[in-house]
Amino acid sequence: MPSPDSATPPDAAAWLTRAQSLEAEATPDALAAAARAYECAITLLRARPSSDPALRRDLALAHLHHGNALQKLATPASLPASVAAYDAVVALLASPDFAAEPAAQNTLGAAWINRGHALHRQATPDTLAAAVDSHRAAIAVLAALPLHPSATTAPEAAFNHRLNLAGAWTNLATTLLDFGSAPGRYTAVRDATTQSLDLLALDDLPRAHPAAAELSLLARRTRCDALGHLIFAVSDPALARDLSDEAGDIVDDGLALVRHWEQRGVPHFRPLAAHLYHFGAQLYRLHQPHFLAEFLLEHLDPAQSPGASPDDRTLHAIADDAVATALRTLRAPRLIHADDPATHRQVETLRALQAAEQSLAALRRAHLPDAPAA
Repeated sequence: MPSPDSATPPDAAAWLTRAQSLEAEATPDALAAAARAYECAITLLRARPSSDPALRRDLALAHLHHGNALQKLATPASLPASVAAYDAVVALLASPDFAAEPAAQNTLGAAWINRGHALHRQATPDTLAAAVDSHRAAIAVLAALPLHPSATTAPEAAFNHRLNLAGAWTNLATTLLDFGSAPGRYTAVRDATTQSLDLLALDDLPRAHPAAAELSLLARRTRCDALGHLIFAVSDPALARDLSDEAGDIVDDGLALVRHWEQRGVPHFRPLAAHLYHFGAQLYRLHQPHFLAEFLLEHLDPAQSPGASPDDRTLHAIADDAVATALRTLRAPRLIHADDPATHRQVETLRALQAAEQSLAALRRAHLPDAPAA
C-alpha cells in the first residue's frame, strides 16, 4: 500500500471512493489504478477485526468491485486475477453467518455470475467448464431468494433478485453455446433461456425496465443461435417446422420489444435488434419465404409499426441482402405448372418481395437520402 501523503486516502472508505471514480473513467490506465486502489482498501479492511459481520460484508463488496475492475481491464493477467477476487467474495459470503441475509446472498450470486463471465472470456475448455459450474452455482444461490415484494422484501430488492437470477440463466446459456461439443448443449441453451424469459415475463418486466429489456433481448439472441443449430440438426421435417415457428416468435417478440422502447426514446437496443433482424431475415428466407417481405418491413416502416427504425443503415443492409437473395432464388429457371399450388405461392412471394424492394427503396430515400441506391 502507498505510504501516506497528502494525496493518499486516509481510510478504506476513501480508497473505495477513489477506486470507483477511477473505474468510471474506464481507460486502461484508470482501470489499473482502480484495481490498485481497491487493493489498498482491502488491505485496510483486512487489518480490522474479522469477527465483525459488517466488516466482512464490506470486505466482500471491496473484493467484488476489485474483481469487476480487473475484468474490465481484460488483460491475460487481469482476468485470472478477477476470478481470484470473486473467489474471495465467495469465501466470505458462503459462510452460514450470511445464509439468512438476502442482500448478502444476492451479492454472493452476483460474484458467482461475474466469476463465470471472467472464466468464459478466457475461452479455454477448462475455463468454459468452470464458467458453466460458476453460473450453476449462481442459480442455486439466487433461486432461494424472494422474487416478489412482501412485508420483508422491498420491491427494488425483489426486482434485483429476479433480474440477477434471469441473468444467471442467460449467462449459463451463453456459456453453453460456446462450450465446444458438449452433448445436448443446444437443447440445454434453449432450456436455460426459457428459464430466463419466464422469470422476466412476470409483470412484463421488459416493457417496464430497460435493464430487464436488455436481458430479455440477450436471452432471445442466445436462444435464436441455439435454435438455428437445432433446426439444421434435426431430421424430422415436422420438428424442424416447429423449431422454425418457435424461432420466428422469439424474433418477432424481441423486435416488438425494441420498437416499444424506440417509441419511448430509448434507441440503445439497436445492436441487439440487428442480430435478431439478421437471424429473422435468414430464417424467413429459408423456411417461410412467403412471410419474408412482411417481416422485413415490419421493423423498418413506421407506417406499419410505430417505433420502427427507418433510419437504421444496418437494418437496411440486412433487408436489401435478404430480398436480393430471395429474388435470385425465385427467378431461377424452373419448370412451371399453371395449376400447381406451389407455383402460385412462389408467384405471390415473388410479387410481395418485388413490392418490398420498392418500399425499402422509398424508405431509404425518405430517411437515408445520402444512401447509395441498392
